[in-house]
Amino acid sequence: MYNDFFGFKEKPFKLAPDPEYLFLSRSHEEALAHLNYAVSEGDGFVEITGEVGTGKTTLCRAFLETLDENTQSAFIFNPKLDAIQLLKTINDEFGIDSKGDTAKDLIDDLNAFLMEGKRNGKTAVLLIDEAQNLTVDVLEQVRLLSNLETTRDKLLQIILVGQPELGDLLDSRELRQLAQRITLSCRLKPFNRNETKAYILHRLNIAAKKTGVRFTRGAFRAIHQYSGGVPRLINIVADRALLTAFGLDRKKITPVIVRTAIKELSGRRDVLGLGFTAGKKAALGWGACLMVLVLAGFLLSREKDLGWRDLTKHQSETPLASKAIPGGVLRPSRPPVATPPRLVKPKPVESIPVKTPELTLEQFLQGVSKENSRHLALIAVMTMWGEKGMETSHLSEQMNDDVFFRLAAMRYGFSIHGAKFNIDLLRKLNLPAVLEMMPPGETAPVFVALCALKDHRATLKRNPRDSGISVEIREISAMMGKTVYIPWKDFYNYSNIIPLSGSRESVISLKMHIRELGYGDIDTSPEYDDKTRQAIMEIQKKYGLHQDGLVGPLTKIILYNKIERLNIPKIGGEQAVAD
Repeated sequence: MYNDFFGFKEKPFKLAPDPEYLFLSRSHEEALAHLNYAVSEGDGFVEITGEVGTGKTTLCRAFLETLDENTQSAFIFNPKLDAIQLLKTINDEFGIDSKGDTAKDLIDDLNAFLMEGKRNGKTAVLLIDEAQNLTVDVLEQVRLLSNLETTRDKLLQIILVGQPELGDLLDSRELRQLAQRITLSCRLKPFNRNETKAYILHRLNIAAKKTGVRFTRGAFRAIHQYSGGVPRLINIVADRALLTAFGLDRKKITPVIVRTAIKELSGRRDVLGLGFTAGKKAALGWGACLMVLVLAGFLLSREKDLGWRDLTKHQSETPLASKAIPGGVLRPSRPPVATPPRLVKPKPVESIPVKTPELTLEQFLQGVSKENSRHLALIAVMTMWGEKGMETSHLSEQMNDDVFFRLAAMRYGFSIHGAKFNIDLLRKLNLPAVLEMMPPGETAPVFVALCALKDHRATLKRNPRDSGISVEIREISAMMGKTVYIPWKDFYNYSNIIPLSGSRESVISLKMHIRELGYGDIDTSPEYDDKTRQAIMEIQKKYGLHQDGLVGPLTKIILYNKIERLNIPKIGGEQAVAD
C-alpha cells in the first residue's frame, strides 16, 4: 500500500521469517555461533530457546542457508507428530525413502544414508523448530537418533529450537537422559533500546529502493517501550506507524505518529472484545481509523502551531525601538523579523591514507595488529564493495576463524567462501579476499586483505586506510596460512544448491539470469531441465570449475561476476577470466 510512497521495494516490517532481514543482536550472534560451532564439532544436542516473537525461526532459516555443500540438513517446523510420522518427515527432508511402516525400517534407511554421506565427507544436521510441542515419547525417539554413529563420530547433529517451555520439558525426570546429552544451550533475548533502533534501520535499509522515510529518536524510544524489544512486536507497531504516516502524507515518523498507531492497535483489541456484531465491529473499526488519522493530524498541526506561537511570543518580548513622529507621540517601530542564522555546511573531512614505506612482506606483516587483524582486513575488503565498516571486533574473542568470518559477513548481508590458498581460484573468482598469513617465527596467524592481483604481483592491505604493499605472489605463497576467506553477495537470493535443495523460485531466477547472459532459448519454468544444466556446465567449463551442472557458491559467484550492472569489485579488472 505504501511502498511507492516511501520508496520501498517491499514492506520492511513483514512478519514472514525471511533470512535476508535477519538482524544479529548480541544474543542472536551468540546463538548463531553456537549453531556453527555445533556443526563443526558434530557432538551432542544443541538447545536454542526464546520467547514468542524473538526471531527463532528466522535465525534457523538463516543458519541453514549458510551451510555449505558438504552439509546435508533436515528442517522440521511442524513437530506435532508422533514418533513414526517424525521419522518419515525426517527421511523426506533428507530425500530418502520414507515408505517404511516401522521405526526400525525408517531408522535403517536413515542410517544407511548417513553412513554413505560420511564416506563422502558430508555431515548431517537435523533442526527441529517449535520443539516444545514434541511429546515425551517423540523426544525419546529423537534421543535414540543420536545413537547413530561410527566408532569415532556421530552421524547426525541434532538441534532443538523452541519456547522457554522446552527447557522445562527437558528438565523433567523422563527426559534426563536427553538433557545430559545437551552440550550447548543458548537463549534469545529481546533487543535493548539501541538494538531496537539498529533493527528498524536495518530492515528499512534492506527494503529500500530510494527511501526518504525517517524515524525520530523519540519514535524509536516509543517503539521500544511498547514492544519490549521483541522483534515481532517491533514489526507490528512500526508497520502500523508507517501506515498512519502514509495516511497523513508524512515521511517523518514522530512519537505522535507512533503513539497514535499504538492507540489504534490497542483500541481495536478492546473494541473487538465487547461482544459487538460483525457489522458494528467493522463500522467501529473504520470510524476508529478515521478518528486516529484526524487526531494525528491535529496533534501534528498543534505541534507546528505551538512552534509558531513560541516564535511570535519571542518576537513580542523583544524590546521595541521607538521613534518620534509629529506631535511628540512615540510610536513603536515594527519588530525586527527574526532571520534564522545562516547554516554553513561543513566541508567533508577527507581521510588521508597512511603511507606505507617500502617494506618487505615480512616487515609488512610485522606491522599487522595481532588483536584485531581479522576485523580490520574484513573491513578493508568490504570497503571495496562500498560497504561501511561495522562493529564486529567483539566477535573475535571466543570464535574460531571460520565462525567469525561467517557471522561478520552476515552483518553486511554477505556470505563467505572459505578455501585453501589457490592463486588460480582467486583469479577465477576475481573478488577481494582475506588471506590468512603466517609471519616467520610466529605461532599465530594474522590476516590481510587481498585488494589487487595482476600478473605475478598482488596488492595487500592491513586495514582500510592502509595504502598497501605490492609483492610477488611467490612471496605470499611462502607465508600463507591455511585459508582464504572470500566475501560474496547473493544478489538474487538463490537458496541452497540448485537443483538439489534450491527452491522453485530460485530456479526461475536462475533461468532469467542465464537468459541475461545470452542463453535465450532457456524457458522460465520452475523445472531445472537439461538445457539449463548444459548452460551451467558450459559456464563452469569456461571458468575452470568442476562441471557438475550444480549451482553452488563458486558457480553463483561466477554468474554474478558476469553481470556488469551489479558493480562487483574486481581484483584483476573486468577481464580476469577471458570471455
